[in-house]
Amino acid sequence: MAIRVSDLLDKPIYTTSAIYIGKVYDVMIDLSKGVISGLIVSDIQNGCLKEYVTDPSKKVVLPFNLITAIGNIILVKPPAEANYGFLKK
Repeated sequence: MAIRVSDLLDKPIYTTSAIYIGKVYDVMIDLSKGVISGLIVSDIQNGCLKEYVTDPSKKVVLPFNLITAIGNIILVKPPAEANYGFLKK
């Protein structure tokens, strides 16, 4: 199944436990492989990762391998199941 990058923009992101993370701001593409490598997330200050981000204007990158489903919203593995090592203080 093909996904257009423009269809992902501004989509809300939730954990599979129904906890809000943020919105898709942009995507990172691995040009050598021709695949999406990560989602750049905005609106972090309203999501469950807000305690990890000190500057609300900053964006967070979620590795694409954490994505479990894409539809009207995007679902990612909950922090207990995923390794969010990039968020360690």
